[in-house]
Amino acid sequence: MKCEIVKDLLPSYIDDLTSAESNSEIEEHLITCKECTEILEQMKTEVDVENIELNREMIKPFKKLNKRVLKSVLITLAACIVIVGSYFYFFGIGWKVNSDDLNITYSYQDDGILFEFELTNGKVLNSWPDRHRIPPTPYVVTFTECYHSVLDDRGEYPNQFSYGIHEKDEYGKMKTFTDDDCIILHFKDKTETLYLKEIAKELGLQ
Repeated sequence: MKCEIVKDLLPSYIDDLTSAESNSEIEEHLITCKECTEILEQMKTEVDVENIELNREMIKPFKKLNKRVLKSVLITLAACIVIVGSYFYFFGIGWKVNSDDLNITYSYQDDGILFEFELTNGKVLNSWPDRHRIPPTPYVVTFTECYHSVLDDRGEYPNQFSYGIHEKDEYGKMKTFTDDDCIILHFKDKTETLYLKEIAKELGLQ
């Protein structure tokens, strides 16, 4: 096969458009023809460069799209965090109270022990008692704080919470507390347990 014919067929040969018979003739010619071999290598190099540039151009829009999507997701996530955090901190459940910011007092009233918890840092006090407890399991309460909440019956934002123990025996008298009777308080910095037996002794009730 002549060089002129091979040169004309090389573009099709590179793109795998020539027949098996033509491929055989071209490859046989290339073994002995240095000029056509160099032209083939040059053509292959040009095709590779064009493909690289084409791929880069095709990839660019996808890169931009991915950056935009990522940016939108991050902005949305940040906005959600700010909204949820603001609700919790200013209007909702809030964050756990530090034990140093809660003043705890107790007294004997109405045939029972009355516990009063007062938040002293100026924020609103929320209490979350475990209402699913089954006696004689301990009474568990978690305290949280925020800037605003529902007004109490005084028309003020509450900073106090009260809880009374009025457990009596079969004779109508206050029961004798055991070592297991207690109130468990969850704070930000620790968990504190108030033992009713010790408090009753302190108040002169048993």
